[in-house]
Amino acid sequence: MKTFIILLLSITGTYMVSAQSKKKIDLTQRLALEETVPDLPPMPILNFESPTVDINDYANKVVILYFWDTYCASCIALMPHIKKLQTEMGDRAQILTVTWQPKEVIEQFFKKNKYLEENNTYLPTIVGDTLLKKYFPYQASSLTVFLYKGKLKAITHSDYLKRNYIEELIVSDKLDIPFRDDFNERVVLRDTADGNVMGKVLITGHQEGLIFKGGLPIERDSITGDFITYINNSGILSAYQRLYAQIEKPRFVWHPDRIVWKVKDKNRYSPGLDDKDVNIWSRKNDICYQRISRDTLRKAEMAKLIIQDLNFFLGLNVYRTKEKKDVIVIQKTDRSRGEAVKVPDENAIPIEGAANVAFFSLDMTYKYPPAIDESGYIGMINVGKFANIEELSAQLLYYGLEAVKTKRMIDVLLVEEVR
Repeated sequence: MKTFIILLLSITGTYMVSAQSKKKIDLTQRLALEETVPDLPPMPILNFESPTVDINDYANKVVILYFWDTYCASCIALMPHIKKLQTEMGDRAQILTVTWQPKEVIEQFFKKNKYLEENNTYLPTIVGDTLLKKYFPYQASSLTVFLYKGKLKAITHSDYLKRNYIEELIVSDKLDIPFRDDFNERVVLRDTADGNVMGKVLITGHQEGLIFKGGLPIERDSITGDFITYINNSGILSAYQRLYAQIEKPRFVWHPDRIVWKVKDKNRYSPGLDDKDVNIWSRKNDICYQRISRDTLRKAEMAKLIIQDLNFFLGLNVYRTKEKKDVIVIQKTDRSRGEAVKVPDENAIPIEGAANVAFFSLDMTYKYPPAIDESGYIGMINVGKFANIEELSAQLLYYGLEAVKTKRMIDVLLVEEVR
């Protein structure tokens, strides 16, 4: 199982929670918005004009602190953008990246990272931080902090690391962007309704500060005894996918080719795969759903009710069906094709079963049509790098398997606007 966890992290390129997140974090020194930042001592820094930096020296310009660590692939991918942004802003802003990891680790990281070498990106990096994280605590990398005139102006997502937001802060001395709080526990929607409510359904747009939970949470109110079923700050397509997962356990990933769109603008329902500003998209397009009731149902039945609610209130007809689509099928073969069978590369990644090859090596990359395993092969398969399906098939031949392009009737999710 460890093999698959490591592989999934390498495919998604995202390290969701920092290595320190499971430790109890002291919030007593956390700063509030517009609070004055205490005087800070000089801090050790790499890739800078001096071995230490005094943040107090930049009190009259915008200071951006970007918290990251070497486990966060998306943080590293953003670094060339940060370098470009610093060049654009010149002396109007100073961007400093910050990590809790020690100097020796970060020095080796900058020496060995090919991506940063290719992009000539070596950002000023405060190392071994323990102090700044007390003032700006977080649980997941990355975190972006805006300081101006000695005060905390924003704690937010990296999507807002843009020139227009820095200029907005310089001009107006404030920022209208989401406040990120990794320690918030609010799950109930804001509602001003009074009276003895026996049940209700409430659907809103994005709500700041509302905690996100996956799946379909159903919680019981300890005071009223009511059951609260909710989906907080979710894209519309994602909400439907989560609901259908409660009705029938998914046996595949919702590949883009498994979504059939009959809408004017599909970007309203889901961000594109290449959309780097997901938090900005979410703030504009997310929905929140809440059902309060005296009794509850099994999650599968509750999911069906919520699908009906969303369809009605959003003017949609969203349902699972089947359509004939281009697919990649992994199947058994006894043909050698007149060629030598390729011996697996010793550096290849071992994956258990052809179904997992279809899932991890094909579907999760989104580079190929939806993948299906029809072989039933459950042994270990060493999968090395491949540039196309033919190269993958050549590797599978060692196991008596092949990958072929064909057509099949497959499960799809149809999203249709009805008004």
